[in-house]
Amino acid sequence: MTDSASPTAPANWPSPNPERIVVVGVDADQAPHIVRETAKLAAAMSAGLVCAWVDSTQVIYGASLDGTRLITPLDPDQTAGASEALHERVHRFVAEQLAGSPVPWRLESTVGDIASGLTEVAQEWDADVIAVGGRRPGFSGWMNEVIGGSIAGHLVHTQHRPVLVIPGARDD
Repeated sequence: MTDSASPTAPANWPSPNPERIVVVGVDADQAPHIVRETAKLAAAMSAGLVCAWVDSTQVIYGASLDGTRLITPLDPDQTAGASEALHERVHRFVAEQLAGSPVPWRLESTVGDIASGLTEVAQEWDADVIAVGGRRPGFSGWMNEVIGGSIAGHLVHTQHRPVLVIPGARDD
């Protein structure tokens, strides 16, 4: 289960939920066109857009008796509000990219491995497709992929639903 930023749906999220759902992985530092291109796809599909942010700075280490997940930061020196501040930054980024978009959208968040978190959100929403950005250009993007592996590659090999990779670099 995801740890949604707010228990109530955003004002632009319809009730009942849209019949079709597109999940897109989001991060405050990603190329802005990834969210916008995915919103265009969702509009063409008459789908709702679930923006999924996975806080990879935290992990789940168990569950309490009532089922509440027990979460801890990977870095023991991480400040208590760091994750909340990052969540707010991601929300502002997504809201800016989707300002004026007719597509209903919401932000969902979870913690841990990014590919697993996106899978979790897609399963929860019974998504029709998962969209992710391609790796960042340059040496740092290459190193991230070498060390952590490709999120898109992991999803393609473990999903029963389509995975759309939107190139991270773009000539404007």
